[in-house]
Amino acid sequence: MLDRKRGFTLIELLVVIAIIAILAAILFPVFSRAREQARKAACLSNTKQIGQALAMYIQDWDETLPIWFYPCRGGPRGALSWTEQLYPYVKNWQVFQCPSAGSDLWGWNASCYPGTAGRPQNNVVCHYGYNQLFMDDGQVWLQCATGAAKLSKMSAPSETVVIADSWVSFLAPWAVDQYGIETRVAYANIPDLPGWGWQGKGFQCGCPATTIDLNLALETYARHTLGANLVFADGHAKWYKGDQIKTRRFGGQLRFCPPDL
Repeated sequence: MLDRKRGFTLIELLVVIAIIAILAAILFPVFSRAREQARKAACLSNTKQIGQALAMYIQDWDETLPIWFYPCRGGPRGALSWTEQLYPYVKNWQVFQCPSAGSDLWGWNASCYPGTAGRPQNNVVCHYGYNQLFMDDGQVWLQCATGAAKLSKMSAPSETVVIADSWVSFLAPWAVDQYGIETRVAYANIPDLPGWGWQGKGFQCGCPATTIDLNLALETYARHTLGANLVFADGHAKWYKGDQIKTRRFGGQLRFCPPDL
């Protein structure tokens, strides 16, 4: 007659524990990727709403994109930030926050650098950046035209980046690494930088920046599965892999200058 009170032996328990550990090691990365895919989709939804708001703004303002005189660059303190200008078209401040942003510290207030004089009425945490070449009326960067950027002057609005995932609230198209990658977008989840000479995993911040190990840098600092979400002048939004976030000048497909170089 069988002994029904017999329990598991130590070997059997160890085998079960080993099987559970193996399954966990296999499944946890899958669950993590699935969660990030969901956050990536939520961020893409945000950027699509921002793109639609941008398109409506452009239509209402005679094909002119928002100009942002942000206070810490000497602009008038009463000037509206780009988020404030687009808000009436979205009516939801949450769309300016990415669920995959690494730190709110780098989600700087949408109008200024942290710790400097900004608009007290605008405390919006913004995880997206606005193209610096569109921001300051009359400012010249990289032979770009002066004055407000107009959609009618762009030869390829569907390739011209206006807003994107970013570690600060403005994009700096001149801030590229040796490959021409727009580092503020491709490495949007870089943590608090102690200085321009800061060196992290596969990347060194500086002017110019240096990517030491591209794959490691993207795995560590890219916001969405080795890439980022971008909003274009025609209003559409799309995910790009980090090593493709570069201008035509460096062999990429993107444009940052109004009108195009």
